Amino acid sequence: MKKSLLAMAVAAVAVAATSAASAATVYDKDGTSLAVYGRIQGVVYSQDSGKTGNSYGDTGLQGSGRLGLDMRTQLTDGIAAFAKAEWEMADNGERGGDRNDDHFKSRYLWVGADFGVFGQLKAGKFEDAVKYVLLPTDIFDDFGCNGQLDNDDKRDGMFMYTWSGYGFTANVSYQTAKDGQLVDGAWFYGANEKLDINDAYAISVGYQSPDVLFGPIGVRLGYAHTDFQDDVLRGTTVEPWNTATGYYDDYDQVAASLYWGSLDVGPYVGALYQFRDFGMKGSENDYKVQGAEFVVAYGFENGVSLRAGYNWMNYDEDNGADVDAHTLPVIAMYNVTPNFRVWAEARFDVGTDDDTGVNGKNFKKETTQNFEENVYSVGARYTF
Repeated sequence: MKKSLLAMAVAAVAVAATSAASAATVYDKDGTSLAVYGRIQGVVYSQDSGKTGNSYGDTGLQGSGRLGLDMRTQLTDGIAAFAKAEWEMADNGERGGDRNDDHFKSRYLWVGADFGVFGQLKAGKFEDAVKYVLLPTDIFDDFGCNGQLDNDDKRDGMFMYTWSGYGFTANVSYQTAKDGQLVDGAWFYGANEKLDINDAYAISVGYQSPDVLFGPIGVRLGYAHTDFQDDVLRGTTVEPWNTATGYYDDYDQVAASLYWGSLDVGPYVGALYQFRDFGMKGSENDYKVQGAEFVVAYGFENGVSLRAGYNWMNYDEDNGADVDAHTLPVIAMYNVTPNFRVWAEARFDVGTDDDTGVNGKNFKKETTQNFEENVYSVGARYTF
């Protein structure tokens, strides 16, 4: 990288951190470009939301931000190299850690090559190919996506090839062996949704039509398989929480989604069904987490957007528990300017299993996921 490019990048980060700048390409010369983007927000979260930043779960204000760099350079007439780095910042440490410390951690890190009509190949940290299938119902800010798994599975050691053309999109991803990776739905034995992965692959395909009445119609399908490492079957009588990976063998995931319209202006509807089937080792019961999501939205030309949905999640253990969560997320947003947004959001429990009896069905007890409480957030965000 030329010294002038590096100097401009440093200057751009400094300016973005101290002023209300718009998103911008801060360097673009001789086929090489650098763009800086990000956001800063303050959100008030209600009690029991799990996002308040205090150990008591009391209502509180949470400040956070993101900073990202998009880079691209032309290598030949038909091939370009690109890279992305995006970080998350918050005003307190992780729960269970030092809550007096801010944290700064990566969300996305990748480098790749764009072959034009022949597709793109990238490697680094990101979600697998199934993520593409989940996006049509991922339209809320804080309290949606309660019927799906894989939404937060940003993992290291990933490769993905993507091709798009004639309305079709195809993605194929592969993951190399990595320890301590996010695995939505890994709730057994204190795994805390982090497991050691041996390898994984996923594939997704989709088609989006031209506009039909108020917008395009799209359909997406995906499948994933992950194998976990088999190297920690030890200490089971002393510290079982350290053997979480040892109890997990693999999982298969299938997802399908439909949507019609655009989230910008006018009506939008979307639907999703997915399941992730976990295979366990030894005497442990296999289990499946399945779910469905239905969303509707309407965007007005003045910047106001109203969205609502219904989310269902089912946890079904072979020869064991079978519990359900039912939630209703809603959000009202107002884009005051292209750079500044305010919103109010809520999630309502509409029938989650919450029996506290000895043999009663209780979704939180079986999964550690708390959908029993009605929660809300009110926030403001500046995007640059």
